[in-house]
Parts: sequence; structure tokens; C-alpha cells
Amino acid sequence: MMNNENLKCNMDCIKSIEEIFDNELFKVLSEPIRCEIIKYLAINGESDISTIAGNFIQDRSVISRHLNQIYKLNLLTMRKEERRTIYNLNALELLNKFELTTEKIRLLIGDCNP
Repeated sequence: MMNNENLKCNMDCIKSIEEIFDNELFKVLSEPIRCEIIKYLAINGESDISTIAGNFIQDRSVISRHLNQIYKLNLLTMRKEERRTIYNLNALELLNKFELTTEKIRLLIGDCNP
């Protein structure tokens, strides 16, 4: 039988788990094409939208929307070069987000492990 303190701890743990896994990083990475775009940029380096879209079966407009979602999370840098928009992977930010998530999970394991 659970006492009030254990129940509160369990509720706090549930809330922490929800915060960890219901964040924007996981939302962005839950779409396979976004992961493919990230991998493409990691392998090929900076590219414009036409070059990126040329490597996928989706319409350019769809790729553009996905790039925008990744960019909003600061996982891409973007710069204008004449009429082209050049995207590049912000690998350090991606690493930072994974490290922050890992640290939260470590704390959660310590707090919620009976």
C-alpha cells in the first residue's frame, strides 16, 4: 500500500517523465523525414533547399516545412546567399539537447527508482 509521500513521489515522477518525452526535440525527431534531413545535412554539410529536396521523394514545399520545424528548434542554421537559403546542421545544439535530456533522465532514475 502506498503512503501519501510515495504517491506524491510517483506523481512527480510521472510529471517528470511526461516533461522529458513530451518536448519539442522528440516531436521533431518523431517524424522520420526530419531525421533523414538531419542525417543528410550531417553527412553532406550545408545545402540549399533545392539540393536538399532533390534527395527526397517529398515535394519541395513539404521539405521546406520540415526544415522550418527543425530550424525552430535551433537545430539548423540558416543564411541567405543571394536568392537561396542555405541550411546547415547546428550539431552542437543537437548534442546539447540530447545531453540535457540525458541528464534529466539520470535525475529521474535517481529520484524515481524505488
